[in-house]
Order: sequence, then structure tokens, then C-alpha cells
Amino acid sequence: MKSIRMKIVACMLIAILTSLVIVGGISAWLNYTSTIDTLGQTMTEMADTAAERIEEELNAYKNIAYVTGCIPTLSDRTATVEEKRAVVENQALSHGLQRGNIIGLDGISILDGNDYSDRAYVKSAMKGETAVSEPLVSKITGQLSIMVSAPIWEGGVPGKKVAGVVYFVPNETFLNDIVASLQVSPNGSAYILNNAGYTIAHKNMDNVKNRENTQEDAKTDKKLKDLAALEVRMTLGESGFGRYEYGGSRKFLAFSPIEGTEGWSLAINAPTKDFTQSTVNGIIITIILMVVFLAISSYMAYRLARQIGEPVKDCAQRLRLLAEGDLDTPVHEIHTGDETQILADSARTLVQGFRLMIQDMDEMLAEMSRGNLTADSKCEEAYVGGYRGLLDSARKLSAQLSDTLRQINQSADQVSAGAEQVSAGAQALSQGATEQASAIEELAATINDISGKIIATADRAGDVHSQSSETGREVEQCNEQMLELVNAVRDIGESSSQIGKIIKTIEDIAFQTNILALNAAVEAARAGTAGKGFAVVADEVRNLASKSAEASKSTSVLIEGSARSVEKGMKIADETAASLQKAVISTENTVKAVDKITEATAEQSQAVSQVTQGVDQISSVVQTNSATAEESAAASEELSGQAVILKELVGQFKTR
Repeated sequence: MKSIRMKIVACMLIAILTSLVIVGGISAWLNYTSTIDTLGQTMTEMADTAAERIEEELNAYKNIAYVTGCIPTLSDRTATVEEKRAVVENQALSHGLQRGNIIGLDGISILDGNDYSDRAYVKSAMKGETAVSEPLVSKITGQLSIMVSAPIWEGGVPGKKVAGVVYFVPNETFLNDIVASLQVSPNGSAYILNNAGYTIAHKNMDNVKNRENTQEDAKTDKKLKDLAALEVRMTLGESGFGRYEYGGSRKFLAFSPIEGTEGWSLAINAPTKDFTQSTVNGIIITIILMVVFLAISSYMAYRLARQIGEPVKDCAQRLRLLAEGDLDTPVHEIHTGDETQILADSARTLVQGFRLMIQDMDEMLAEMSRGNLTADSKCEEAYVGGYRGLLDSARKLSAQLSDTLRQINQSADQVSAGAEQVSAGAQALSQGATEQASAIEELAATINDISGKIIATADRAGDVHSQSSETGREVEQCNEQMLELVNAVRDIGESSSQIGKIIKTIEDIAFQTNILALNAAVEAARAGTAGKGFAVVADEVRNLASKSAEASKSTSVLIEGSARSVEKGMKIADETAASLQKAVISTENTVKAVDKITEATAEQSQAVSQVTQGVDQISSVVQTNSATAEESAAASEELSGQAVILKELVGQFKTR
């Protein structure tokens, strides 16, 4: 667990450190943003000033060319070439220009004979305008040069008629010299772009000769994307300030258009580190100051936390001892004159108050344990505030115990009187229970006799049931045999009918045979002597057929008699079977009646058994009641004795 001293130190240090970091961070940020804003404004103003300077110089060169074009000698056809050369050279020499040239209307120089008709600055001058070319390779020197051209007016009258073109070449490096002089920081530089984004002036001439174009290079080199975006704004004639990264270094860029040119724009750049070093130094100084202030604050916070934490720690330790039951250890004296002294004094008062209350309560409880319920507090003033309830509760406890003991004393008297009454009632109950037990024993003997007779009747009913069942089975067997006899007689009748049909068939065969024999005899008679033998055979066959017919008739008569006898026997058998069926039904009814008698007898026997059990239970209960009554009488006597002892114990207490 962290101490309050460490918590105070930690909280103060966190608050101080947070404040220092916030203030230092805001200060550094404001310093940085202020530097950037000031730098942006300064560089933009510098770019505007430089652009105006270049514009003024170019205008001066234009004016020189324009004034030269108004000299009548240059347009005078009678003047010689040398006279015209002298005019141009004098103008160049007097204004510090490198050289000059005169172009005829056909675009051919009258001084060097070169064709300049393809030059844009010549075309512009032919239209009556002054113009400044971009750095071009001179046809005379082969070096990069800037040409300032103007029209040669007929008769030296401006606006009359263009008679040719005059141009001058300033110092070839004058633009580079201007941008080289623009150095906003030790590592800063400046350059000029034309309207197509090509570098036309730079302190490094190689950039001009190589026609450097960042916008084109950015198509293949994505690292130039930011710079190309700024240069696009330059070619659009905008003025502004921005940042980009080039060659692993972050840089600032301010740009401004050059008026009076064909979309030229001047840019001034400088690495950010040239301007942010002061900001970095300020941040370092701020951090150092923060560390110093933090160290001082830590020391002061530690001293303050110690002054507050030590007394609080002492009080906390004393209260912990108090919670463990220590009422004797004193509280340290503290004289700080602030809340910590109040805390220590309050802890001391609390411990002393607890000591007085515990000692007083201990004496009161000791008196009560010795039987003195009239004991009261000897230092009532120690129970202040919420502790007053403790004294009130102790007094209520004493009063409640006194009332309870008085009630116990009264109850003991009542218990003693009631115990005597219970004892007398228990003795009377015991005597009545003994008499009931004798009567119940006689009733049990009578019920046992009835139960024996019912059991004997049930046994005889069982024998009758067995005999009736046996008779029923024999009658059923006779009935089944009679049914078989009836079926056999019926089969005989059916067989007789079949035999009758067969005999009928034999009679028909005999009749047919007799007819055939007659026909054979007739045919034999027709045959004469040759048919005598056949006639004899036919006669014998007819005789046999007649005998067969007579035998069949006799057999048919006998079978019909047998059939009538069978029908009579079947009728008698059916009547006998019906009688046997009735006997079977009567036997079954008799068996059912005997079964009911047997069941009733069994139920009576069971009921008598239950009655016997009930009587036995009643006898047991009566015996138990008798024993309980005797025990109650004994317990009542014991209770009476205990009531006397209780009164003696209550008498030992001194009540209010």
C-alpha cells in the first residue's frame, strides 16, 4: 500500500510535470509556428521585391532598346552600316550592355549577316512591341544570352512604321547574378522559371543549360511531386509560400510572378533547418528549465509531503493499534498548528474516550455477572455523541434482565402449581387406561373366536368350490364328446348321401348296358349264323345288367333306411348336446355362486383380521397411554422440583 507521503509527492510531480510539458510544448509550438509564419511572410516579401527588381531592370533594358529604335539614323536609308553600328555600340557602351545588333525587315542582321527571323523576340519587335527573350544560345558567341528587342521606327517616329529591329544583349549572367544575390539563409537559393516550367535563371548555370523542368521530372520521380505542385502554381502566375522535400531535406519555397514578362516567375527556397535551429535551441533550453524546475518542485513536494504524511502515518498506526484492542499506547504529540495537529488531538481524544468507555462498561458487566443488576455507569460523561447509545443499551439490557427474572420467578410458581395438577390427572388417566386394557383384552378374545369360525366356513366353501369346478369340467368334457358324436353321425349321413349318388350312377350304367345288350342282340339276329356267338354274349351282358340294377335298388333301399336312422340319431344327439350344454351352464353358475361365497368369506375373514389388528393396536395404545400417564406423573413431580430450584436461582439476583 502506498503511503500518503508518496501519493502527495506523486500527485504534485505529475501536476507540475504535466504543467511544464504543456506550457513548454505550447511555447515551443507557438515559437515554431511564429517562426514559420514570419519566415513565410519574409520570404514572400523578398520574392516580391526581387521580382520587382528584375522587372525594373528588364524595363530599363527595354527602354534603352526602345529609345535606340527611335533614333532616326537607324531607319535612314542613306546612313551607312558603320554609322548605324556606331549608334548601337555607343548605346551599348553607355548603358553597360555587352553588344547590340540591327535586324532588317527580312530578318537578316545588317551587321553580322545572320538570319534572326525565327527568333520570337524579333517577331515581337516586328509587330511594334518591345520584348525580352529567354536565355538562348547566341548565334554570335554560342553562349546563353538574353536579348532585349525593340522596333526601329521609320523616321524615328514611334508608332509610324517599323523599319527593322534593334536588340541589345545585357550581361549574360545578369539574371543569374540577381538570383545568386537572393540568399535568405546560408543554404538558401533562388531561381526563375518561364511559363513552361523550365529554369531560365539559377546560381548554378548547369541547371539553365540543361533546361531543368521539375514538372516533367516529377512524372518519373514521385519524390518531386510536392515541388512540382508548387511550380505549377508559379507557371500560373500565382504568388505564395509552401514546403516540400528535395534531396532528403525539407525546404521552404516563396514565389512571385515577374510582371512584364511572358509568364516568368521567381522562386526563393531555403532548408527548414536553417530557420528551425533557433526553435530547437529554444526547445532544448525549455527542457533544461523544465528539469531544473522539476527538481526544485520535487524537493519542495517531498518536504511538504513529509510534513503532512508523518503525522497522518502516526495517527493511522495508533488507530490500527486501537482497532487491535490497544487502549494504553499514547498518541504522539504534534505541534504543527494545522489540520495534522487537529487530527492528532482528535485521535488522542478518541483513544482516551474509548479507554474510559471500555473500562466503565467492563465494571458494569462485571457487577451484572455477579448478580447485581442495579449496577450503573460511573463516568456517564464519557459516552458522547453516538456512543450514548451504548450506555442506553446497557441500561436497557439490565432493566430487561430484571424484568425477565421477575417473570421467570412468577412462572416458576405457576409451573409448580400446574405440575401438581398434571400429576393428579396423570394418575387418574393411568388407572382408567388399566381398566380399558382389561376390557379390550376380552373383546380381542371374542373377535379371535369369530375369526376362527369364519376361517372354517371359508375352508368348507373352498372345498365346495373345488368339487363344483371338477363337476363342471366333467360336464364340459361330456359335452365336447357329444359334439364329436354329432359330428361323426353327420359325416355318416353325408357319406350315405354320396353312396346313394354312386348307386344311382351304377343304375344308370346298368340301364345303358341293358340297352346296348338289346341293340347287340338285334344286330346279332340280323347277322344270322355269324352273329349267334355275339348274341349269346349280349344276352349274358343284359342279364348281368339286370342283376346289377336289382342289386343297386336293394342297396339304395338299405342306404335310405340307414340315412333315416342317421337323421334320427343326429336329432337325438342334438337334443342330448343341448341338454349337456344347459348342464354346463348350470354348473358354471354354481361354480360362480360358490366363488362369490368363497370371496365373501375371505373378505369377512380379512375384515375380522383387520378388526383384530385394530383391537390389538387399541390395546397397545391403551397400554402406552397408561405408561405415558405414569411417566407424566413422574415428570410432573420432577418439574415441580425443578420449579423450586429455579426460584432459588432467581432469588440470587438483585433486581431493580
